[in-house]
Amino acid sequence: MDIIQNVFDMSEVILATEPFHVVINDMKTKELVKQMKEDGAPNFYDSEPNQAYRTGIHLEVLKELVASSINYNYWYGASDIRPLGCSSTTMYNDLAECFDSAKDHALNFENRIEALVRLLSVHRYPLLEERKRHLYELCENRKGEKFVGDVVSKEYSPERLFLELIESFQGFATDQFLKRASLFFIQLHRKFGWYKDDLMATLFVPADYQVPKILRHFGVIEYSPELEFIVDNGKLIRKYSLMEIQIRAATVKACTQLQYGTGWTIADVDTYLWTKRKLTDKPFHLTYTTDY
Repeated sequence: MDIIQNVFDMSEVILATEPFHVVINDMKTKELVKQMKEDGAPNFYDSEPNQAYRTGIHLEVLKELVASSINYNYWYGASDIRPLGCSSTTMYNDLAECFDSAKDHALNFENRIEALVRLLSVHRYPLLEERKRHLYELCENRKGEKFVGDVVSKEYSPERLFLELIESFQGFATDQFLKRASLFFIQLHRKFGWYKDDLMATLFVPADYQVPKILRHFGVIEYSPELEFIVDNGKLIRKYSLMEIQIRAATVKACTQLQYGTGWTIADVDTYLWTKRKLTDKPFHLTYTTDY
């Protein structure tokens, strides 16, 4: 099975299923392609400098694996309610405290994961039990460290590494859109320039909360009146409901169209949209999930 192509195929099936809660506006997509070309592709770490750690390739890859395993659902009750201000930025800061700034540099990986779990607990991250489970999965039989060794060795194709990530860690595999798996490899591309001519040309966008929000702002995706009311009024959308998966499927398809139109990598498209997320005050859709 081509696990990457499967996400694209699944997205097409979902978008062809009635009722149609989300549609792609082709004219607005072309307009955004034109705007993106005029603006130029942004550099992720120029726009998010606090995440640009440079402490050695093996440690950097290990940290990105840890970060991707728990990079989801920071809101609580409403999109603008964040316990103690938690976000992806605070998560990376907590990660750095445990991996970069630990007083005892002899601490092994399991000890650092334990320290991170304690820190996430004190800082009151939502879905804490799920985050703990996903972190501990990385420690089982040293699977996390072994996988990072395979990534750094460059002995295996990117496609094999992607499959290995899914096979080894069910925390990544449970999401049918494989958002956090995609994000892991995109982050490595952003930091090291890896995979430009392979995965970054064939991979799908990490379909989350923020990307569909900004696609909707640009008019690229449009919601049905019912879904529009639900999202704009902060009502919960059930995980795996047709509404939720159509939002994500449309995000995948629309971003691929933007990728083809601009000639950019999928990482560039994701960066452009994610860094534009504050252009609108409208809320993103609300679904309690570890998928994104």
